[in-house]
Amino acid sequence: MFYLIFGLIFAVYGGIGLYIGARTAQWLAVVLPRPLPAGPYWAIVLFLAASFPLSRLIGAWLPLWAAEWLARISGWWMTTYVYVFPALLLVDLVRLVYRGMRLAAPGVVPQLNLARGTGAVVLVAFAAVLAYGAWAARSPVVTRYEVTIPKPAGPYQELNVVLVSDTHLGLIIGRNRLETLVADINRLGPDMVFLAGDITDNDFRPFRERDMAAVLRELRAPLGVYGVLGNHDDGARDLPAFRAAMAEAGIRLLVDEWVAVDDAFYVVGRNDRSNGPAPLQQVMQGIDPSRPILLIDHQPDRLDEAIAAGADLQVSGHTHRGQVWPGRLLTARIFEVDWGYLARDGTQFIVSRGWGTWGPPIRVGSRSEIVQITLRFAP
Repeated sequence: MFYLIFGLIFAVYGGIGLYIGARTAQWLAVVLPRPLPAGPYWAIVLFLAASFPLSRLIGAWLPLWAAEWLARISGWWMTTYVYVFPALLLVDLVRLVYRGMRLAAPGVVPQLNLARGTGAVVLVAFAAVLAYGAWAARSPVVTRYEVTIPKPAGPYQELNVVLVSDTHLGLIIGRNRLETLVADINRLGPDMVFLAGDITDNDFRPFRERDMAAVLRELRAPLGVYGVLGNHDDGARDLPAFRAAMAEAGIRLLVDEWVAVDDAFYVVGRNDRSNGPAPLQQVMQGIDPSRPILLIDHQPDRLDEAIAAGADLQVSGHTHRGQVWPGRLLTARIFEVDWGYLARDGTQFIVSRGWGTWGPPIRVGSRSEIVQITLRFAP
């Protein structure tokens, strides 16, 4: 059954790529003075269509520079599936309706060369979406929240907490962009930093070989930097090695565990649901509920557990808020809160749409984000 499903998915994926290639070839035949050499053209199309599965299947065995380029090519190629494929389907529908009108009313509907015009419109629109999406993915906004927890926190009356989720450090998002993120966070002057999962993007090799830990060590947060595992982090396969790498980066990784900060409040980190986490109430055994409890959980889909366990504030990521439109319409139906703030039954929730990207290196309708939380305690 697994191989049948995999085969169907691969056939659909490949079929879409070939459809995009065929329709593009038809348009190029109209606009170019000479026909393209079929062999080289289709070799390029087949390579592009195969780039994503190749990146996932053989990327780990390639030299790092080659794996990075293959991943970036596949990421940009995936944007054609998101936007060019449905645009071409719409164009074909328009052409079909037009032909039907000409057959129904011969001599009434004028003959038009739709290929040249529609192809140009699709190309220009796609280029505009890519330009905007690349800018939105690399130009994070700072979203600010003010949260009050009606509990004392020792000597602390107010904290400046910065939340970042879904950095997806790896083959596509590398050291240079991480340096920019660290500088952006430090400019906010945080007391604490929360990294809400998907710190890395499956392949841990770029993080290690590009020494991204050295960049993360530049984060300035006197009360600590705390992180949890996401569904894309490599920690599920080798948790001790991942934990050691995070420690080298100055990150306290919390995997179904908690830490008391200056005996004033608690930071609890959940294991991602994809890794088989322990029940939250079991994780929180030994916590004094009279002190503030701050919970980091990568996926915002276990809200009732957080409420039942007595968490005061949960921060999450994971959703990317769809990342590329119309994905946000889907995440809004899957999650009670796919982005923003929610208060329910004594627990407050903040979900970030994330800083990085997965797959297509663009954001459309969901701009990259850093979250700053002004956290106040009131006895």
